[in-house]
Amino acid sequence: MKETTVSIAGIDISFLYDEDRPEPGVRDTTNPGKENGGIRFHVHHGPLPDMDPREPVFDTGHTWALFRSDSKYVLVNNTLGSDSSPDIFVVLNSDLKSGNIIIDRDPSEMTDLSDPLGWPLNQILMIYLLSKDKGILFHACGIDDEGNGILFMGNSGHGKSTMGRLWLEKQCNILNDDRIVIREKDGEFRMYGTPWHGDLAEWSLDELPIRKIFFLNPGGKNNAIRKNGAEAVSMLIARSFPPFWDQKSMTYTMDLCHRLVDKVPCHELSFEPDGRIVDFIRGIPLEPRDGG
Repeated sequence: MKETTVSIAGIDISFLYDEDRPEPGVRDTTNPGKENGGIRFHVHHGPLPDMDPREPVFDTGHTWALFRSDSKYVLVNNTLGSDSSPDIFVVLNSDLKSGNIIIDRDPSEMTDLSDPLGWPLNQILMIYLLSKDKGILFHACGIDDEGNGILFMGNSGHGKSTMGRLWLEKQCNILNDDRIVIREKDGEFRMYGTPWHGDLAEWSLDELPIRKIFFLNPGGKNNAIRKNGAEAVSMLIARSFPPFWDQKSMTYTMDLCHRLVDKVPCHELSFEPDGRIVDFIRGIPLEPRDGG
């Protein structure tokens, strides 16, 4: 029996294996000392169970689907109606404290026991867990500027990795250049690194208080335009991974974004891709919120 745990954004996800497997030769992503109340999966290998998706929740039509079976949620890779049949079922018990993972493939093919799901199920699972009043996953690059968290949000091609590279050249640490979790903790908003990086290999599971947020607008001269209220919330949602399949979770997500823009200054940022942008951003003050 073997158990491995990964902690991302303070949420522990544990995998319990029956097989007597050797230690995986991968980076240790376990970060002990985080909050309890995560989820523990028992990992099984063999044929997928016969679970009739009578209550479909969401189906991408290609990469993953979520459905209900009795009182459980079931997450599958590929989709039930696509050309490629699923070979992973993630069965979540209703308390979100335990579940089962069934994998219909040879156990010898698994090289990373700390991430048996792989893309995209690992990130979909995190989005689902966060949506239960825990936080939000964003398209973002997170920078540690001497203990101050600076977020650069943008979709693919907007310059997140470019921005990360420029800050690395200034000897700053990077939490991730593509996937960042935001959570509210004791009235303060904090950002958390994830293992799911973009072009830059550097990443960290550290957490930092968020001091500034920028929505990247590639091209043009270095310029920052303040964004407040509903406009800033809309820009946040457009750069997030929202749980749009669940109305209650979407309400939580919207409320969290409203509180975030009331606490943390947000700007739309155009920039030239050289080191001067770092000094430009550092020069933007932490202005008091006006309730905008």
